[in-house]
Formats: sequence, structure tokens, C-alpha cells
Amino acid sequence: MEIISATLEAVKLRLRPIIMTSMAFIFGVSPLALATGAGAQARSTIGFTVLGGMLAATMLAVLVVPILFVTIIRFGYGKEKLERLQSGNPENK
Repeated sequence: MEIISATLEAVKLRLRPIIMTSMAFIFGVSPLALATGAGAQARSTIGFTVLGGMLAATMLAVLVVPILFVTIIRFGYGKEKLERLQSGNPENK
């Protein structure tokens, strides 16, 4: 299987679990970010920091990781070896 089509298939397979886990965490932290009452400023600061970090980590997991995977695989194996691996003949020549 070609590296890009395999990566796209993996991205489609992993998108839902990543989004579900991230959204559950973000919704769980939102009361902390929207805190009121005594000590609200400290809780709100921590909540918004954690919420922003989780949003950034989700974007990295969804967008950057697949792009880096394809780039590193192409760079690491080289064009000739990658073509041999994709054709089903991984032996060195």
C-alpha cells in the first residue's frame, strides 16, 4: 500500500477516538475555566491554560503527526527502498 493512502486510512480510523477523548477532557475542564466565586481567578487561569493546551495537542495529533509521519518515512527510507517496500520486495539489492 502506498504510504500516503495508508496514512490517510489511519487518519480516518483514528480521528473519531482522538476527537472524542479530547472533547471529553475539554468539556470536563470547562467548569474549571468558567469558575466563579472564591478563588475563581486562580481556577480560571489554570482552566484556560489546560483547555488551550488540550486544544493545541488535539490539533497537533490530528494535523501535524500524519504529515510528520509521511515526511520522516520518505526521508528515512529514501525513494528506492520505499518503492521496493511498497512493491512487496523488501530485500536489499
